[in-house]
Amino acid sequence: MMHNLEIYNQLSQEFSEKITRRYSSSFSAAASLLGRRERDAIYSIYGFVRVADEIVDTWRPKDMKYYLDALKIDVKRATKSGFSTNPIIHSFCTTVRQYSIPYELVESFMRSMAMDINKKTYSPEEYKTYIYGSAEVVGLMCLIVFVGGNKRQYAQLLPAARALGSAFQKINFLRDFSSDSKQLGRVYFPGKDISQFNEEDKIAIINDIRNDLQIAQKAIRKLPKASRYGVELAYRNFAGLTSKIGRTPADRLKNERISLPKSQKIMIYLWLRTKSAF
Repeated sequence: MMHNLEIYNQLSQEFSEKITRRYSSSFSAAASLLGRRERDAIYSIYGFVRVADEIVDTWRPKDMKYYLDALKIDVKRATKSGFSTNPIIHSFCTTVRQYSIPYELVESFMRSMAMDINKKTYSPEEYKTYIYGSAEVVGLMCLIVFVGGNKRQYAQLLPAARALGSAFQKINFLRDFSSDSKQLGRVYFPGKDISQFNEEDKIAIINDIRNDLQIAQKAIRKLPKASRYGVELAYRNFAGLTSKIGRTPADRLKNERISLPKSQKIMIYLWLRTKSAF
């Protein structure tokens, strides 16, 4: 018979999994190619990231800082105690404690979320800081899980994990360029304006993303098998999306969100699922 705390742990994990599945079919597909242990931990990380993102991107209450601060306090307390009354935070902090994820990664993420409260435009240095905190540190949290806490492997693969997180964020900036600008009033790319955004601007960003993806690609094969194929699926989906955006006229990016065809994503998934079975 399960003890009450074990039931709560399990239910908290299930909440994180449900959030992942409902919010991102692509991320869920990648997670399904991970080992069970890795998959549960990644669900918990995604659940936490999604809750913070909802505050600053979707709900956007007038007192956003209050809610972000409350979230930060809850996470810090739960990391120390091992318990939160919020199942999503409980699940996340269980993973943080289990894998000894450095708390400065969590703090960097929360700082980037706080930048979204008032920041509308970004200098080159602010752009780098935001991407590090909002995406690269998430990649590093995931990497710690993927290598099972092995410090040597973590140090070896750290640059690639940062590059992959950076690439994913920049791709999302491009595909959400219209909504970020028109609905949220944000332009993350330094010195860019949606009204003046042109093909030259797009190509420069695409080249930057491809450089990040190239750095990341070299390291995927060095991941443990239980993690490798899930990461490769995410990589291939985003690489395909980068290519599609690269072929899309800059003017279209001002008015629509570009996505990969579902059939293409399914083909990639089935191919990697077959490989992961061997």
